[in-house]
Amino acid sequence: MPAVSLYSAPEEGYSEHIQRCKEKFEYLFPLFESSISRVMQMYNLKDAALSMILFHDLGKLTKKWQDNVGTNKKLPSHATIGAAYIFKILPEGLREPISFAIAIHHTDRGLLGENIERPDVQAILEGIVDYDGKIIWHEEAYKLADDLFPEKARTLTVNDLKEMARGLRIWARGCGLLEQHQRRMQASLTHHILKLCDISAATDRKEYHKKDDQDYYGGWLMVENIRDYVENIKKRGKEHE
Repeated sequence: MPAVSLYSAPEEGYSEHIQRCKEKFEYLFPLFESSISRVMQMYNLKDAALSMILFHDLGKLTKKWQDNVGTNKKLPSHATIGAAYIFKILPEGLREPISFAIAIHHTDRGLLGENIERPDVQAILEGIVDYDGKIIWHEEAYKLADDLFPEKARTLTVNDLKEMARGLRIWARGCGLLEQHQRRMQASLTHHILKLCDISAATDRKEYHKKDDQDYYGGWLMVENIRDYVENIKKRGKEHE
């Protein structure tokens, strides 16, 4: 088995995590497909939703994130990179809720305001862009297949982050109350699918394990519930095959 060169977590390979997320998505998405089609008011959404799964952790491929993972050094924010890429490649109406879902998929570890209000400034301060404003990717990222690290992702800049944030602010606020409510449902549903795939794919991480018998309120309980929920969906799907 080849050595892991890129990581999603200290003991989890990047490609392996994305593949696991994709596997979860394949049997989770059919459960939500009719609901998300009604909320989005469009059909054939699977490819767009799959792009959310494939690129939600794109920011972990930056040089600084890879250099710092597994150390005591602070990890730079990564969610906004994937969000900006999705905002760049998907059409209007799809890109907004999916980008928003990616941007907030780690709000338990960072400030939502920074991700939405000024991700470009955040990227500069965290040192993940060069003097020309281009994202500094880890050299090993260029060895990944296109479905994990596409050509358009390699050219992302702080301007793309800025445009994404501006677009999301307009999308979230620039409409009537009824439309705002619909857009919140779109973002909530896509975010729910992403979190189910992401967390259930990462249940082996030490950070999600119960520490001792007195750990009544640890994050492990949420992860355990999500894992069991996803596994039950998988079993039900196999029973109907």
